[in-house]
Amino acid sequence: MEKELTKKINKKTTIIIILTVVILLQVIARIYIGTKKEYFHMDEMYSYGLTNYNKLNINDNEDFYDNWHNKEYYQDYLEVNSNEVWDLSPVYENQKNDVHPPLYYLLLRMAETFTIDNFSKWTGIILNIILFSISSVLVYLVAKKIFKSKIFALVATVLNGFTLMSLESSIYIRMYELSNLSIIFLTFTQLLILDKKELKLVNCIPIIIALLIGAFTHYYFFIYALMIYIMYTVKCIREKNYKNLLKYNIAMVIAGVIFLAIFPYAINHIFFGYRGVGEGNGSDYFSKLFTFLGILDKNLGGYILILVPIALYFLTRKKEKINIRKINTNIEWIMLPLIAYFLIVTKNAPYIEIRYMIPIYSVSAIFIVYLIRQYLRQYYQSKQVLKITSIICVLIMVTPFLVGTKLDFTYSKFNNIAEKIEEKQLPIVYIQKRENNRFLDDLYLFTLVDKSIIIDSNNLEKFEQELDELGNYILICNDDEIRDEFLKDKNSTYLQGMNACQIYEIQK
Repeated sequence: MEKELTKKINKKTTIIIILTVVILLQVIARIYIGTKKEYFHMDEMYSYGLTNYNKLNINDNEDFYDNWHNKEYYQDYLEVNSNEVWDLSPVYENQKNDVHPPLYYLLLRMAETFTIDNFSKWTGIILNIILFSISSVLVYLVAKKIFKSKIFALVATVLNGFTLMSLESSIYIRMYELSNLSIIFLTFTQLLILDKKELKLVNCIPIIIALLIGAFTHYYFFIYALMIYIMYTVKCIREKNYKNLLKYNIAMVIAGVIFLAIFPYAINHIFFGYRGVGEGNGSDYFSKLFTFLGILDKNLGGYILILVPIALYFLTRKKEKINIRKINTNIEWIMLPLIAYFLIVTKNAPYIEIRYMIPIYSVSAIFIVYLIRQYLRQYYQSKQVLKITSIICVLIMVTPFLVGTKLDFTYSKFNNIAEKIEEKQLPIVYIQKRENNRFLDDLYLFTLVDKSIIIDSNNLEKFEQELDELGNYILICNDDEIRDEFLKDKNSTYLQGMNACQIYEIQK
């Protein structure tokens, strides 16, 4: 069956048509999911703010606390205004003062030029969809090299675009979709040079480009890239091909010099920053390891990844092995960097969250299909291998939706709170305990109403009379003790619990 299908789709135009249809369906799914996105994580607010604002945080403004502001005050943090269109300096300056390299922010800033004087989730989502589409093509190309089969390359491409992690990545307005692209691109460029007995510097140009894209996107990329570098170095030494190794190292130096010449602040970020080497939460490593494995099982394996080996065992336990020709798949160029990335990021990640695994979702999808296929090829003919592999991949993709799983980054758990706040058009009063500050988690709400204030909880007494005379208003508080004391003599209606605060409506 595999051979028959391969013959049918062997023509280049047919492959292009099928791949286009697959990617188009994946894009449509992302647009639909994008319409369901109701709210934002604070880091998504950072993504917009760091592309255009004159400082890292809006709450660094001297007039931020204890002053009434209109919605334009907060919108300015998220929007590129008409007078800012040609000023790209915040893209560089803010990343210099933060902990991330600037490429993603530059691309997002370019996307924002289509929504001047307006904030829209679609600038970030559409950018991610474009990046995903490029990644999807690269997944097909890498998988074709690994599997030596166009049909299995298509299976991997389909799986890549419909896992929960892949869908989450496209609606999470952060640099992780671009980071995933950089990793699959580096993998592809590395596979291109593997069999070259005489490497030329011109052959290394795609690798240099891939390294620069990854380095300018996210520092965890270096883990994956370093493992590939080590593997190629070992390969050249074993083969005594020192000329190739020299040229490869020259390419590495060129990439490094370009990167540091443009963004020398990376050295401080990586080695001395609060998110740098050794600054991750490494306590209870094995607990973190199993938690991250759970995240992968849910978001990459559709809750059944851990069950797949059991299912494969029962499918093959009474079958005899078939002698098959061993195929040089070069899968180790995905497997070893993937394992290294997972183990090191697990230790160093400051939070146990899906976003830190997003950069490896494409190579992981290929690896999952590879493991299933290779195991089955020991016991089944190609027709059955393709059929069983495809069924397992379909189950991985649909199981989360069959059990009612909702995408986290749509933030449907917040029950359309932004829509409710906009409809009420009441003033917002945020009583904030400053040491618990996660204001950016809820910045979006302040862009929807005409009047609001963020009160430092230490200065609350100064505003008691003014608040009593205010009439109906929305109360947000990020400290339970302060909130309970404040609500003692208030007529209040609970509206919604958020990531870091509670929201009430106060009635006169």
